[in-house]
Amino acid sequence: MPPRRVLLWSVAVVAMFEGASMPLIHPALIHPALVASTPVPPPARVPALAAGGVQTPGQPPVSPISSMRPSSSVSPLVPERFLADETRQLSLPDLRELVAGLAAAEYAWRPLVRHDPRQRWYIRLVLSGVVEVWLIGWYPGQQTEIHDHGGALGALAVAEGIVDEDECGPDWAVTRTRRHRAGSHPGFGADHVHRVVNRGPGTATTIHAYSPPELPLRYRPADDRQPGRSVPATPPAVALGQALTAGAGV
Repeated sequence: MPPRRVLLWSVAVVAMFEGASMPLIHPALIHPALVASTPVPPPARVPALAAGGVQTPGQPPVSPISSMRPSSSVSPLVPERFLADETRQLSLPDLRELVAGLAAAEYAWRPLVRHDPRQRWYIRLVLSGVVEVWLIGWYPGQQTEIHDHGGALGALAVAEGIVDEDECGPDWAVTRTRRHRAGSHPGFGADHVHRVVNRGPGTATTIHAYSPPELPLRYRPADDRQPGRSVPATPPAVALGQALTAGAGV
């Protein structure tokens, strides 16, 4: 049986094969030995914030989790079941397993990730009929808007640093905050509403997976600023436009 055809993830490939049914995957996940030999830049050093918001130099970044190196005995970073062409929904254990494995493979994501103080950085790693996977770099103070995932299941893994997740109710109001540290990989259901924030002094890196893929996100309406006020979700057509202009949700 011939091997599955998999497209390398690049601007040229996306432009040429837009709408193709075969999966897209970043080259770093297919040939990790190549990126493993690439010099890894040190994590960005972020000034600490003293009382009153004054920056002080010398604050070390949060240490990443232990790295892994590829070998002939290591399983593929993206197992075959995550590259299916047909559209269907994966389970939460599957999604958590996928992001946890990718987050542990520092040799694959470290050469890719960036932490930009001007805006949240992200890149898509995988797109198939069953899942999409994103790598996201967080500079201190960066966050998403309050949003859901349009009915998709999701999981996030913290590869390095710390992020806060503000969970929200159906009225878009924050109900509790969970802190996720390096090594954690929580999952969430189809009705989950949240906001992810880097409130720490150092940079953070996370990996996110959603199934089914490419469902339009819905955001808290811009005019809803009163906690406890019940409002309808942003219509999917509007949310899709917001997602395309705002970038990857989490």
